[in-house]
Amino acid sequence: MKLLLNLATFCITLALGRGACINFPPTILESNDGKLVFQDQCTDPYDKSTHPVESEWNSANCMHCKCFDGGEMKCCDRSGGIGRVPGCAAVVDPETCMTLFYRLDDPSKLCGMS
Repeated sequence: MKLLLNLATFCITLALGRGACINFPPTILESNDGKLVFQDQCTDPYDKSTHPVESEWNSANCMHCKCFDGGEMKCCDRSGGIGRVPGCAAVVDPETCMTLFYRLDDPSKLCGMS
């Protein structure tokens, strides 16, 4: 019975969790001679670190980012979004970026666990 309840909770989490992505347009710079120049790197909007074109990295706030030509960037939520499980509170673990559900009547216990 516990296995069935855990499986049901996992399926609900997958069905309701939707990751969000944010697109950042390329940064265009103007050179001294008036020509437009695209950046050859991306700047992480969360920690301001720089990354080369065609690279991928895991950023702060559980985001997975990709850098494209011209400095265009896309970052997607690694936690899969927050789902809803009745009687439970959703908490994103900052280390694993997984969404965990804790019982409202006993926050020390995960949902589906006795």
